[in-house]
Amino acid sequence: EDADLKVDHIVHATRSAGTQAGLVTGLKAAGSDINLLGFGVRVAQEKQEENVYKLAVATTEKIGMTGIVLKQADCNYVGKGYGIPAESTIEAIRMFAEFEGILLDPVYSGKGAAGLIDYCRKGNFRKGDKIVFIHR
Repeated sequence: EDADLKVDHIVHATRSAGTQAGLVTGLKAAGSDINLLGFGVRVAQEKQEENVYKLAVATTEKIGMTGIVLKQADCNYVGKGYGIPAESTIEAIRMFAEFEGILLDPVYSGKGAAGLIDYCRKGNFRKGDKIVFIHR
């Protein structure tokens, strides 16, 4: 039964491009207009988006789809490097634990959560937007 759940944004951390490429492909296959945003944890934005695009194209070709449109990657939350948590990462880990009872790691999901929190603070999402944060 339709739960009448409308998701406006899916947000996650992205490193090897597999999760984001899979989400890009799945959203395309489903005909979805959900905005997908990956917060990079390792490389510069241009390189991350290139990695995601190449893998998404290869994936869609395997299943006979075409027309992949790259969804955004924001790599401004990498900090000093892969595996090195920024202050914003530590803050995000504490907030998720304290307010939601969700444990995040400082290498991957903590950086994605830091990006999500910063986007919310900056008003990059509209009031009332339904945002799904994927962490693993």
